[in-house]
Amino acid sequence: MPLGVMPLGVMPLGEMPLTDDAAPIVTLTDAPDPQETAVIADNLRAYNTEKAGRDDYRPLAILVKDPNTREVLGGLYGGSYLGQLRVDRFFLPEALRRDRLGSRLLAMAEEEGRRRGCTRIALNTLEIQAPGFYQKQGYEIAATLDSPAPGVTRYLMTKKLA
Repeated sequence: MPLGVMPLGVMPLGEMPLTDDAAPIVTLTDAPDPQETAVIADNLRAYNTEKAGRDDYRPLAILVKDPNTREVLGGLYGGSYLGQLRVDRFFLPEALRRDRLGSRLLAMAEEEGRRRGCTRIALNTLEIQAPGFYQKQGYEIAATLDSPAPGVTRYLMTKKLA
């Protein structure tokens, strides 16, 4: 999106739709409206674009499909933005966790990140998921978020791509 052009619903930075001394209404919900959350995402993206001077976000998905039905069985998705590749979700069914398929998918994502000019890849994983798998692929733990519940410690893991 070119600088200065904002999608519908995005407020120019610094403008608030408040009148006089009216206080904003603050609500909490566990069922947010997608249009309302889009206002937050779009305005944050506009802010980041203004400050960074560019907006190069591109989604990324690597899908594993059943050879007969073409149904998605697993894979990973995320996106690249401002020089970093982020993996949001990565899942393979137990039956496909062999023959280095997970390693191949991660390597494909990393290579695509390099093609996009990314210098680092980042992801989050839980203790009960696959921190050891990522470490074997060269990822380092950048942050640990402890949890009192067993097995749910979170790890922010990164790897340099350059």
